[in-house]
Amino acid sequence: MEDVPMSINFQVEFKKSNGNQHVNPRGDFDGSAAWELIKVLHEQYDGRGQVYIETSNLRELCPFGCSTFQCGLNRKHLPADRLIFKGEKGVDMAPKGSNVIESFPKHR
Repeated sequence: MEDVPMSINFQVEFKKSNGNQHVNPRGDFDGSAAWELIKVLHEQYDGRGQVYIETSNLRELCPFGCSTFQCGLNRKHLPADRLIFKGEKGVDMAPKGSNVIESFPKHR
């Protein structure tokens, strides 16, 4: 997994596996973090496969960050239906047309 240097309060790790991209943002998701994530996605997405975004390591979701992310994606380059958000915070982040897989607690 490759780390992309960002601000102190936000980091993005990503790796490619089986033609898909796996992205793991960490920290506080504000407007600046949204632009940083958009930049990584636009630079790394090669037009093939799905992009899985793990949201469990995001601490605070700022509504402005979510709105910035949803509006700032270039959907011609990265169509929303290629985005799959993992975790409950994905519900707030996901642009229209993308998918969210919410985690469910394991029962014993």
